[in-house]
Amino acid sequence: MEIGIFLPIAKGGFIISKNVPPTWPTWKLNRDVTLKCESLGFDFALSMVKFRGFGGETEYWDHALDSFTLTASLAPITSKIQLIPSVTNLSIHPAVSARMASTIEAVCPSRFGLNIVSGWFKEEFNQMGLWPGDDFFNTRYDYAKEYVTILRDLWSTGSSDFKGKYFTMTDAQIHPKPTTDIHIVCAGQSDNGIDFTAAMGERNFVIAGGNSNDIESDIKTFQSITSKLQERANFYNRKVGTIALFNIIAAETDKDADKRFEHIVDGADEVAIKNLVGQAELDKSDGMSRSLKKKSMFMGLPTLVGSYSKIASYLDRVHYEANVEACMFAFPDFENDIDIFGDKILPKLESRK
Repeated sequence: MEIGIFLPIAKGGFIISKNVPPTWPTWKLNRDVTLKCESLGFDFALSMVKFRGFGGETEYWDHALDSFTLTASLAPITSKIQLIPSVTNLSIHPAVSARMASTIEAVCPSRFGLNIVSGWFKEEFNQMGLWPGDDFFNTRYDYAKEYVTILRDLWSTGSSDFKGKYFTMTDAQIHPKPTTDIHIVCAGQSDNGIDFTAAMGERNFVIAGGNSNDIESDIKTFQSITSKLQERANFYNRKVGTIALFNIIAAETDKDADKRFEHIVDGADEVAIKNLVGQAELDKSDGMSRSLKKKSMFMGLPTLVGSYSKIASYLDRVHYEANVEACMFAFPDFENDIDIFGDKILPKLESRK
């Protein structure tokens, strides 16, 4: 099983809580996290792209680095780990992102991939005058297919004359071309998203599972997702792997991990969460319900809570029994939790031996 790190490119990481380190998205932090993960044998580091945050006391995601340029800065100081920046289709023209990707690939050949983000947060693009209208929610994967088709043309031949509904290329060129394959990563879970990934991507990271107390149910969920994805990929004569994404909250015992989890929930930044979910269900006497906090404050990322052994066993089982080829992790405390993962969980993973 491959493992990767979801880099802390935006303030607060991936937990909207006042009871976790503030995780300022500095160059130094992302450099140190990437190098530490490379030394532990992590296979890839993926960074998201974010143009607008959710405020609150924690200023959640209000501060963020740029994914492409961060990757360019990491490429020459790493030697093994694959680097995967993200691009939002509405913000960068495909011919421009193709050239940017080709430039970085020259620094780290065979170690560069690209995550395609079709766009889900309308206000990010409204603030820049880039939102094409709400019908885009229905057409975004058609748009993304044209986008990736142009990337593939330019990377493989150095030119594109693609004519589509959204893009028109007239002998568009990039030189030099990449010298190695650039794998496309996606995050499709709807029927349209799965079809897009099956047709255009090499890896699909999914948001599912995360119930370490009901692993049987989680395995069935992952089995359903991976089989549905591969069924569609077979239609295109392709093979696409699944990446499972998790927040990891671990401790020596289940009891200690649960205590840590509840402490994080106690510190929920309710203003930022309400900005994320819009009009939230509020308990009239106690404010935001605890169930809504648990559902929303982890950005939808499945969160594994438990002892080191329990989490290792969970990851092994989803790999062996559900055909999950890779897992990508985020942590409450990136600076310290990665060391703990490397010391306490990684040696227990049979799927890494």
